[in-house]
Amino acid sequence: MKLQFLDQVSEEEAKCLLCKATLRSYVESLGEDFQDYFVQRAIVQNKFLDQIWDTISRQRHIPTIVLVADEDPSAPAALEYFDLAGQFKVLDGLQRSNRLSIIWKTIFFLEGEFQDDSSVPPTRMARKYSEHLRKLECAPSLFVKMLEAKRKLGVGESLAALFDDNHIWLEIWVNLSQSEQIRKMLILNAGHKSVNIKHQIELLFIEYLSVLKGALPNSTIFREKEISAQRYSKERQPRQFHFAHLIASFESLNLGKPITTNSEFSASHSFPSDEDDTDELLRVDEGLISQFARTLSRLDAGLSTKAGIGWLSREVVLVGLFGAIGRYGREHRITSTDALKYFEENVSDYIASLDLEAFEKVRNSLELSKVNIGTKNKRAVYDATLEFLEAPSSKKVDWQRHFGV
Repeated sequence: MKLQFLDQVSEEEAKCLLCKATLRSYVESLGEDFQDYFVQRAIVQNKFLDQIWDTISRQRHIPTIVLVADEDPSAPAALEYFDLAGQFKVLDGLQRSNRLSIIWKTIFFLEGEFQDDSSVPPTRMARKYSEHLRKLECAPSLFVKMLEAKRKLGVGESLAALFDDNHIWLEIWVNLSQSEQIRKMLILNAGHKSVNIKHQIELLFIEYLSVLKGALPNSTIFREKEISAQRYSKERQPRQFHFAHLIASFESLNLGKPITTNSEFSASHSFPSDEDDTDELLRVDEGLISQFARTLSRLDAGLSTKAGIGWLSREVVLVGLFGAIGRYGREHRITSTDALKYFEENVSDYIASLDLEAFEKVRNSLELSKVNIGTKNKRAVYDATLEFLEAPSSKKVDWQRHFGV
């Protein structure tokens, strides 16, 4: 990618270069897999972003895009042009980059294999080429605007010239650690409605994902950008888990209490104090996670009924359950790994004691206007599990007592 150097800032070993590039140079440098960067969420629907064609056609400013480069370019002089070697990832501006890429591909279509008929309205042409537009991921409304613009061009003029005449500012980070990439992404996206808390938490614990997948080889672990936690809870099948739920469960185990995955939790793990190791959030206790996964597998295998599958689909259930196991370990001065093994030894009695029909009946009897149903759920499961661990038995859980009704 051909860039013009404008300015530079440094943060310890990392540095950020502010540069300018033509839109053509930028979009032609985007790899086919530019959307796959692990910190990014999925492409979202956004009507404001869909208006980016108007910004391009009027040659107006496109907000700065932030990249992470694999290679550190030699220090360029002010206003000097240079080539960015190696690969780069989009840290902030994925949605804009995606739409710029779609527009660029659509321009190639319009000025290549597309056969126009000026007597046919653009809307009808959009319907005629609807299948091709779907492949391009180009919305019909966008295609209509672009075709209208193309029909207004003079002899020898081209829509592609817009990408030569328009420029974009790029912030290019180099030598940025993975943990710092995550933190900067969360800061850059703060306030963006589409960046939900589950996605943020998954990023903070992304190193857990490969370990969990290895410990649960015959299971599927979904990320929030693949399926929302809400949808997962309704559609869960055996041996399916949601990554955000597993993180919350594991952290509840570590803390010995059920946690709440909210913005405060995300922020506390995003920005440790200056005394903390900046890569602390990426450290993984693989032995503990493996035992956690084995315990979860035993639960999943034992709770194979429709009620059991649904019960394990709830984050509030998992954080209550594993929070209690963590608390038991602390109170009895044993490791979390040993506490998990102890629970696993007695898991058959635990499953037999649950009486999930009674759980649902009591839960559904609560007055939603008077209680926080999520807090009630996880506290009831926490108390019932801790009580079971103190005296393992297949005796049915008294859910009325644990829900306080």
